[in-house]
Amino acid sequence: MDHSPLISILIPVYNREDLVGPCIKSACEQTVSDFEIVIVDNASTDGTLAVCRELAAQDQRIRVFSNDSNLGPVRNWHRCITEAKGVYGKLLFSDDLMAPDYLAKTIPFFKQDDVGFVFSSAVVGPVPFEGDAKYQFTGQTGIFDSNRFISMSLFNGDLPVSPGGALFRLRDLRDNLLLDIPSPTIKDFSRHGAGPDLLIYLLTAARYPLIAYVHEPLSYFRAHEGSITVSKEKCDLNQCYRQARLWFAERYLGREWLKRLYVYEWKRECKETGSWTLPGSIVSRYSEKVLVLSPFDIASGLIAARSVKKGRLTLERGQAKEVNLIGK
Repeated sequence: MDHSPLISILIPVYNREDLVGPCIKSACEQTVSDFEIVIVDNASTDGTLAVCRELAAQDQRIRVFSNDSNLGPVRNWHRCITEAKGVYGKLLFSDDLMAPDYLAKTIPFFKQDDVGFVFSSAVVGPVPFEGDAKYQFTGQTGIFDSNRFISMSLFNGDLPVSPGGALFRLRDLRDNLLLDIPSPTIKDFSRHGAGPDLLIYLLTAARYPLIAYVHEPLSYFRAHEGSITVSKEKCDLNQCYRQARLWFAERYLGREWLKRLYVYEWKRECKETGSWTLPGSIVSRYSEKVLVLSPFDIASGLIAARSVKKGRLTLERGQAKEVNLIGK
């Protein structure tokens, strides 16, 4: 490739000999041409690397790298981003697929400099592009206030957490992919990526006033044994995502709405675990700050959650890095 590509499709892979071929081919079949495919094998122990190199020999847009040892998933995502040469980046996980017109239908939205990222609905299931679409967001294609996306992400909207569901600027992927998240109780987020993946969306949305959405299932996330979609660590992963949301909220939300989010997360965690605890107990497990939840905070938090789901909450930008949720 003689010039720097516009878009880098980033494929981190580990032990996906049977799945990585179709994944790479879905990237190669894009209807636009100005892209590269960056594959980083994370020291696979099966035939994954051989499959990648065979396909690279057939297509000069593919560049393949191999780690000397397994870095863990998040650090491997980071290496993909580091090796990329494009302006925009699309993470494509090795068990997933992208529709042939994915790039054609998402890249035009970046003509507006204040659009942070573009995401679409997706199909999740065992058969490619068959089943119910997820991540419906607004039900229509267009450009929307990023505060709306943040509100729904924090209060349980039907939105993606995998960065494989969106197209970003590479500089935002570099800045907003965290290797770990500070937590009083949870360690080593980098071993699975649950939490850092969501924060790519939230931190990028906080940086730009707008995001874009395509109301078509342009991505396919394969559900299979070994994928995070069907992980047996589901309860632990829920806690990791909870920590990510609360860590973000402590930096970007006003104090009153931070309290309400803690109340909502307390209720959600109790429902997940089937064990009821005092509302204040959640603060010590997810924050090093002192935060007292009053009966008023508890009532307000439950009302706020219902309002978000009905589309009656947005975010209003505050000063510096803080924003404040307001009801409409």
